Amino acid sequence: MKKTVLCVALFSLFCAAYAAELKIAVIDMDQIFQSYYKTKIADSTLKQQAEIYKAWVKKLNDSLTKLEEEFKVVRDASQNIALSSSERETKRFEAQKKYREIREKQVEIEQYTAEKTQQYKQLETQKRDAILEEIAKEVKRRSTLEGYVLVIDKSGKTLNGIPSLIYYSPSIDITTPVITELNRGNPESQKPDAK
Repeated sequence: MKKTVLCVALFSLFCAAYAAELKIAVIDMDQIFQSYYKTKIADSTLKQQAEIYKAWVKKLNDSLTKLEEEFKVVRDASQNIALSSSERETKRFEAQKKYREIREKQVEIEQYTAEKTQQYKQLETQKRDAILEEIAKEVKRRSTLEGYVLVIDKSGKTLNGIPSLIYYSPSIDITTPVITELNRGNPESQKPDAK
């Protein structure tokens, strides 16, 4: 019993001594990510790329609509009893050809959409990962300089939707200094004020 009490006392003393040296910081990764100027540039680039894809899909859909209209005209002509049977047969072959063109255009649109959606997701992931890597480097640099041994992200939520960090002292929050340092390289912020 005395050994157990002694072990618990020594362990408590050790933990208290270690905790006194343990320097912890808190950051809001979501706020940092959203406030970083490169995130805004990446978002703009992604938006432009999405508009290019949408414009091309619109052109493809417009050509599909035109083919469908042409098909309806030829199909209706192939069923017109006022035409001779040979003319109706010719129109029927034309309608079959238009129908094949419509199917080919539909497949083309589906393939283009699937391919560009995948490319867009890859580009989005690539840009996001690059930004997160830059943020992580700055957090690591600041933590090393200021002696933090642990940095906790306060923006995360548990599976129950509860904040993962319930309380912390605002004095250990390094979100603002990290944002300031990251945005130091922003060319927009270095322009002289117009007088």
